Amino acid sequence: MAGIISASHEKAPWELRAPLFMGALLILGIAALTVTPIIFILINSLNVARPGESWRFGLEGWQEVFQSSRTLSAIGYSFLLTVRTAIGIAVAFIFSWLLIRVRIPFARFIEFSLWIAYFLPPLPMALSWILLLDPSYGLINQFFQFAGFKLSIYSVYGILWVHLTTSTIPLMTILLTPALRQMDGSLEEAARVCGAGYLQTFRRILIPVLTPALLTILLASVVRNLEAFEIEQLLGRPAGIYVYATRIYDLIQWEPPLFSQAMSLSTLFLAILVLLAVFYQRYSSTRSFATISGRGVSFRPTDIGRSRYAISGLLMVFLCLSVFLPMVFLIIGASMKIFGYFNISDPFSGRHWLLVLNDPQFLLGVRNSLVVGLGTAGFGIILYSLLGYALLRAHLAGKPLLNLLVWLPWAVPGILLGLAFLWLFLSVPILTPLYGTFGGLILVLLLKEMPIGVHMVKAAFVQLAEELEQVARVCGAGWLATYRRITLPLILPTLVSIFAIVFISAIRDISAIILIGTSATRPLSLLMMEYSLANQMEAASIIGVILSLFGVGVAFISRRLGIRLGT
Repeated sequence: MAGIISASHEKAPWELRAPLFMGALLILGIAALTVTPIIFILINSLNVARPGESWRFGLEGWQEVFQSSRTLSAIGYSFLLTVRTAIGIAVAFIFSWLLIRVRIPFARFIEFSLWIAYFLPPLPMALSWILLLDPSYGLINQFFQFAGFKLSIYSVYGILWVHLTTSTIPLMTILLTPALRQMDGSLEEAARVCGAGYLQTFRRILIPVLTPALLTILLASVVRNLEAFEIEQLLGRPAGIYVYATRIYDLIQWEPPLFSQAMSLSTLFLAILVLLAVFYQRYSSTRSFATISGRGVSFRPTDIGRSRYAISGLLMVFLCLSVFLPMVFLIIGASMKIFGYFNISDPFSGRHWLLVLNDPQFLLGVRNSLVVGLGTAGFGIILYSLLGYALLRAHLAGKPLLNLLVWLPWAVPGILLGLAFLWLFLSVPILTPLYGTFGGLILVLLLKEMPIGVHMVKAAFVQLAEELEQVARVCGAGWLATYRRITLPLILPTLVSIFAIVFISAIRDISAIILIGTSATRPLSLLMMEYSLANQMEAASIIGVILSLFGVGVAFISRRLGIRLGT
């Protein structure tokens, strides 16, 4: 009998080689997409040749960029502004726990409003805050001028506030709620039965179990903070505040472009982000955090009595100040004759709306945005879910290296990622047909969003006990049937979140596609940028309102699907 059992488990030679072959194939495929831009940046940081000259080695770019006081100031401001990561994750954790674990009035509306906040484009929201807090004509400053009270949106505090309310807190809440929704609530109930308070339960139960999701969100936020561009460009320049991304943009816009300096500065942050990726990989690979298994689970929210009304009221006040007030002023700014001038006679007009809606490029931009957004999100959830599954469940050789390759796109700012692929499209014959096509745009955006997509999927998979898939295989189900009927349904709320986030990120992205988009494939985000560069702020606000409607629609659909699938 022992011999029979031993023989039944003996693997064929091709089965022994399969992990090595599949691992090598995945590594080569992902490396071709992620390492190429990195190599481009590293090589060109050492290239001191002028435009039109052949490649010439030198360290002048490194010396010049790091001897500049503006560069050192930009690095300092970049790390100073990352403080919003700590603030955001603390606030988002509390928001997520209240929305999922506590029975409070209007919880669904509050969560939906946070989705709307994240999906609103940053550039138009910054414009609305200018209408409110500009030192000269901001309405809030005009209202309090009798008391000598004045706030300036053109400051570190202004940039922090806009980022926290439009992206950091909403995004972190969106990422945390699916993880909390899938987590077995009986763990917290057991802690309370044993006499633990809420704070102790947070520290000893919730935070350790949710560490993979929290760590993913933390690193995602740090990277997004370092590559943030639009808000810093609009609100930081008047106050002389430059950050990493805006400094790189200035170097590229210089005549002639200072590519070696831009690449040198990028290499520094590349090293930092690679270290973060290695730390995350080593940390998550040594811990198991499964919270859904084959036994029964509890998802019942807690009733906290009358205090739920006060908590709901505070959350509603926050939403009114951070989301709905700037939304209203975004619409107001889009309806003004002259942006920001409230004191002129009859300041409002619909003329700009007629001009924008009658522009032949507008309908083309709507179509292009839908093609780019749906294409990126559709291919993204397939690619990201399969990669995440392979990294956690499949027996592959070289998983640590593959994990690192998946992180690499975050080390490249959007503007440099677009520049790298522009040169690849123009210099590699096999890739030339992709230039100026939807395929080229979708490829770049898929690569840019791959780290957050794959690691959101991994965070969801980590919470699923492998016994669920093992039982399916014992019952005769193959890998595909197990993935389709067991694994996929359990992570559908996370996949819905990924689809929505990738879709909105794709249709509002500017920096990664501005160099590879053409008039035939230009989405609304680039059209909005063109209006802004032409100082047509009214038209830019109109495009912002339209993109916001896209965001509200996607948020509504994703919200309904997420709740239905999560329950």
